[in-house]
Amino acid sequence: MTENVIVTRDRHIVQIRLNRPQKKNAMSVDCYYAVAETIEQAETDESVRAIVILGSGGNFCAGHDLTSSPIEANEDGPTLPSRLMISLVNSSVPIVAGVEGVAVGIGATILLQLDCVVAEPEARILMPFVNLALVPEAGSSLLLPRMLGYTRAAEYLMRGKPIDGQRAYELGIVSTLAEPGQVEATALEIAGEFASKPPGAMRKTKRLLQGDRQVLLDRVNREEELLFECSASAEALEALTAFKEKRPPDYSNLS
Repeated sequence: MTENVIVTRDRHIVQIRLNRPQKKNAMSVDCYYAVAETIEQAETDESVRAIVILGSGGNFCAGHDLTSSPIEANEDGPTLPSRLMISLVNSSVPIVAGVEGVAVGIGATILLQLDCVVAEPEARILMPFVNLALVPEAGSSLLLPRMLGYTRAAEYLMRGKPIDGQRAYELGIVSTLAEPGQVEATALEIAGEFASKPPGAMRKTKRLLQGDRQVLLDRVNREEELLFECSASAEALEALTAFKEKRPPDYSNLS
């Protein structure tokens, strides 16, 4: 697929490792494609009983790589980020993430769709969409209020406040805390536990827990529509320019 994503398999467990340590594993176009395709293939393979998603170089994922090729609307089907989100929503295979270092943007929002999130206490989870003149994605505008309640969700999506691993555990975003250096081993151990259980019952149980997936898919699509609308705005241009120039954005002259 791509050297930026390493996919391996150990019996019933598929491991997906984001492999761009120099970019803190920020997602490029080929990363979206590789991860989505792997999850889609696992869904149709009854011998796959668990998936583990990991980062490399001490970080999970720094979000979308703003220096990579821009994501454009696709009239013939979903964009690659949307395809990744759809693959997660449609997956009945248990998915575990091991979060070290930073989980930003899409690296944070995908955690809301997974079955187990292992993180170190000092991990840093951040959803800075509004700060970039964008809206949340990956169904986070629906899932986070469900998990935390409206006002706490607004604190992290509208104010863009960071969450450390300990606090994320207290809030329920992280399901398991692990000591630094033990995140990956713990995630693989939990995946092994999932894989040891009756696979048919496990997949059916996940489907029941997911509830009405169409509601989530509709929200994912609506979020993407608004993302494209926002990305074409003067606000987004100023936010991106300020980011590249390493200065605070100035919205004072925008109507």
